[in-house]
Amino acid sequence: MTSWDFYSRTLDQIVWSDGTGDSDTRRRVDDLIATVPQLGTISSREISDLRDLPADALSPRTIVVRRPQRGDLGRCPGTHGHLCCNYLTLNVYLGCTLGCTYCIMQSYLRNRTLEVHLPTAETIAEIRAVAQLQPDRVVRLGTGEVGDSLLYDPLFGISGELIENLKDMEQLRFELKTKTDYVDHLPAGGDASRRNAVVSFSLNPPEIVSAEEGSSAPLEARLAAAHRAAQRGYRLAFHFDPMIHIPDWQRAYGAVIDRLATFGKTAPEWISLGTLRYPPSLKGIVEDRAYALDEFATSNDGKMRYLQPIRAEMYRFAKERIRAVLPDTPVYLCMESSAVWRNMQRAAGGDEPLLRDIMRPVEIGGSV
Repeated sequence: MTSWDFYSRTLDQIVWSDGTGDSDTRRRVDDLIATVPQLGTISSREISDLRDLPADALSPRTIVVRRPQRGDLGRCPGTHGHLCCNYLTLNVYLGCTLGCTYCIMQSYLRNRTLEVHLPTAETIAEIRAVAQLQPDRVVRLGTGEVGDSLLYDPLFGISGELIENLKDMEQLRFELKTKTDYVDHLPAGGDASRRNAVVSFSLNPPEIVSAEEGSSAPLEARLAAAHRAAQRGYRLAFHFDPMIHIPDWQRAYGAVIDRLATFGKTAPEWISLGTLRYPPSLKGIVEDRAYALDEFATSNDGKMRYLQPIRAEMYRFAKERIRAVLPDTPVYLCMESSAVWRNMQRAAGGDEPLLRDIMRPVEIGGSV
């Protein structure tokens, strides 16, 4: 499905607020609405106050465009009692309509408008100030914490602007995380070794993608898009998160990992692993899914997780398989306990030197 077809099925209107109506982004969007046939049913209008938004617009079929909000740039929130990868996040696209059944955002963004926060020169200056505080190490920043980085980007074009404004920051790794295959609108780059933009793809076996990941791109389309992104000069990363404990999961995940051998010449910057987890507030939403029949336990952060031996086994298997095809790529766990980390490192071999630079806490001074 093309991005235009997806928007025509899922969007009714775009509302420009907070003075964003007179912006280059507004002109870009209005031009696309006027010239792309599939977008002809989407309206674009401006309001001076969000309190004027009519009640019938309070749905995920509406995108509200706003200026940056306080706290848009910050640390990954992590989770209590679990190790954090010390990632910085930038809120640009808030909300997602891909429809993954396990998505945690359902518990707090359901039936609300989507939001786009337009970065400004001040946003760029803030990012640059943080990166300049640590010139001799990698600083990771991504826009995929509360929405898909590329789902609405062909329409708004914000990622390309950020890439161009940050491309001279060699120590920065600016990550665009997605479950789409929408990469062809991104600006073409030069030698990947001089690029700091990372296009990353969340991966799962085809049977999970088709059953649980809604309108997300099929696995084949994501891998093909990863190759196209690499050919355009972008660095790559992959995320197996959430891994789901389906029957014959070793075969299913092993087959996907083996496909990554084709990226050996453009070795991914990192790969993360995380197993299915959800807050109690999501239980009523997921209880009819097959994966909800597995045995879960309440973790220190209140989320439901597979029992620790199951998680440890899945991580060990995945890391050993990744090591076989991509031996130089750092592998880390997302939102996991120190006990599970130690278990994986002992069983699958430590890679602390590979992780050290990307996992160190970022010094942010007074900028964030």
